[in-house]
Amino acid sequence: MAISVFACTNENKFTVEGTIEGADNQKVYLEHKRVSDTKVLDSARLGNSGKFKFSGNTEYPRFYNISLENRFATLLIKPGEDVTFQTHADEFYNYTVEGSPGSKHVKELQDRLRNTKSKLDSLDRIYEKIKDKENVEERIAELDKAYKGILNRQRDSSIAFILDHMGSLASIMALYQKVNENTFVLYKNTDLQYIKLVADSLENKYPQSMHVKSLLANKEDLMEKFKNLELQQTISQFGSTSNFPDIKLPNLQGDSISLQNQDEKMILLSFWASWSQASIQRNLELMDIYRRYQDRGFEIYQVSLDQERNDWEKAVKFDQLPWINVSGLNGMNTYAARIYNVRELPTDYLIHQERGIIAKNPGLQELRRRLSIALD
Repeated sequence: MAISVFACTNENKFTVEGTIEGADNQKVYLEHKRVSDTKVLDSARLGNSGKFKFSGNTEYPRFYNISLENRFATLLIKPGEDVTFQTHADEFYNYTVEGSPGSKHVKELQDRLRNTKSKLDSLDRIYEKIKDKENVEERIAELDKAYKGILNRQRDSSIAFILDHMGSLASIMALYQKVNENTFVLYKNTDLQYIKLVADSLENKYPQSMHVKSLLANKEDLMEKFKNLELQQTISQFGSTSNFPDIKLPNLQGDSISLQNQDEKMILLSFWASWSQASIQRNLELMDIYRRYQDRGFEIYQVSLDQERNDWEKAVKFDQLPWINVSGLNGMNTYAARIYNVRELPTDYLIHQERGIIAKNPGLQELRRRLSIALD
């Protein structure tokens, strides 16, 4: 039986017909997936056959959910499409959809992300089992490398998807996907270009879409969020009463130095290592900025991820690094590196004493601008 949910016209009418096995006598819902919520448009009681059919009307592509209890599948339906949907209640997300290219694109995105999350979760479980054992530095380094490789493969596939489907609303989903609460799939500063590309393309094609309007209205804010990815990933988990997790490690003189005990208004928390040429170059670039602002309320708190004291000490003395330098000599296994989700070197966090972490890996120009605003 067809259930009409709109005042339909032939040109804009669509249908969703399908079967959900193993859901006898349960209700299936057709929902309009809006920017920040969903609206139930209609429902049907499933019989022994599990069959249902909805019809609706739309003037342009929209997102809809086929929802069963706490499970749902997102479809991207265009005017005139006749969509076929099939799944089993016990494996709801393993559905098939035909008659709607946009819906296939959405499923492609979600399947790939679900697979990536599963792989990352497996690595996290391994890490939790071995993190407190001795002599596991090499194994943890392997896990970090594997973790980063999975993230980058997911990122590459999302970029390829966006470039191939620039004119599809599904590309908006690709922009917003995350592997966890704090980490976007597109996590590099160079990925900012894709926000603009998608926004510009869809503004011309579907200016009436609420999702496009939202993207355009929040484009600048979203771009700013992309600049500050992976910040304070698990602050509350570590029970910190400050706006950022504390680090307390010894300097070259053996004195334990606390990050949170620094009095300066602005602190650059910097992770580096003597074996990282990029770190050495970054240190040299920071010299002028440090000299300019060190007496105005700016400090650099640098954590070496070296494992050999001689290597760390030689690098500090050779380049005459004038700021705070500490190390636990545990390499990438350093507890501080895990808290701050350090996966490559150098990694910097700009901290405002009152506001917490305000930027990750700021470029020299951005760093100067932020320090000038705060301290000049």
